[in-house]
Amino acid sequence: MKYLTTILILTTLTTQGIFAQPFGNDSPFRLRGYIKAMPGLQLDKDFSNPAYNGLIHNRLNFRWGISDAVDLNIEGRNRLMYNEMHETFPGIEDFFAQDDGLVDMSWVWLSGDRWIGHTELDRLYMNWRTESWRVRAGRQRINWGINLVSNPNDLFNTYSFFDFDYEERPGADALRVQHYISHLSSIEVAVSPARDAEDMVAAAKYVFNTRGFDIQSIAGYFRNRLAVGGGWAGHIGGAGFKGEATWFYDLEQQGSTTQQENTTQQENVDRANLVLAAGLDYMFSNGTFGVVELLYNGGYERNPGEVIQVTQPLRPDNIMFSRYAITLSADHAFSPILSGGLAVMALPDTEAAFLMPQLNYSVASNLDFQFVGQLFFGGESTIFEEAGAGLFTSLNYSF
Repeated sequence: MKYLTTILILTTLTTQGIFAQPFGNDSPFRLRGYIKAMPGLQLDKDFSNPAYNGLIHNRLNFRWGISDAVDLNIEGRNRLMYNEMHETFPGIEDFFAQDDGLVDMSWVWLSGDRWIGHTELDRLYMNWRTESWRVRAGRQRINWGINLVSNPNDLFNTYSFFDFDYEERPGADALRVQHYISHLSSIEVAVSPARDAEDMVAAAKYVFNTRGFDIQSIAGYFRNRLAVGGGWAGHIGGAGFKGEATWFYDLEQQGSTTQQENTTQQENVDRANLVLAAGLDYMFSNGTFGVVELLYNGGYERNPGEVIQVTQPLRPDNIMFSRYAITLSADHAFSPILSGGLAVMALPDTEAAFLMPQLNYSVASNLDFQFVGQLFFGGESTIFEEAGAGLFTSLNYSF
């Protein structure tokens, strides 16, 4: 019954958002969103055996300005997915229905015959603000990351660089309090409770500016680990220079199980690890924006996992499928309505690589076409070896 109710509510909001008269500028209500159709072609690890997949993606963003100081925000997405791979993964319904938040707001309302229908709310929060204070409670995005690809400072909401169809990124159930000391400095405290106390996250962040650099320091509790770190963003010459690092330490000694000659052995693992990412970005005279980013992932553990997990967010203390990663990306606007880009990632210690070209074309003011390719190479006994390649096109109507 709850699935049917959710679908009816979201369908009604979508219909109103597209066909009804929009809220006026003086209305306390605002409804925005988009509908996207994205057919694709999936290739196996030998770049053969093409398989068709398809996605209808609808997003709704609703805001109610209750007063000048208080507002309510509700945002979510509906997805109808077709993929031949769904038949090969037992428990695929549970995979999509999983919600790690304190409140379960993810529902699979269709499953079977290669189809998955999924609805989730990734924003549901109240905002209160004054000139120097911000308080937000509920499911929200707490973005402490600085870099383009890897964000070890992002204790609450890491995201997957490979999930290009989720620009909004995940949210967390949390209480966040921000105090702006000046226009260049602030203090922020956030707590994200969990069903199991060992999975909760609580941390503080202090931001200030010195000599043209924005500096942040963070410290807190991350899933039964101590987390201490910081980051920076500024310029060296004409190039942007930014980075972030976090040191994690187990509050309790952890063990790992290994198999040797049919004998199970328990071994202690390192209680501490460092994750560090830094990069440069530069706008060239011809309009090309380039980025290079280096990652050291001290928490890397070799674990092939399932191919479908490649687009799932990883933990900030083990943020990549390798110990080292080098990413180069470039974006160029060929005209006001046509742009393109290319991202290349090398994972040298696992002998894997990733290539993502894309092309964007503005058909009309609210209608956009996009092509994205994702090609995974190498990486014996890693998730990249099985990922193969995907070619996707999409048509996105925004309202």
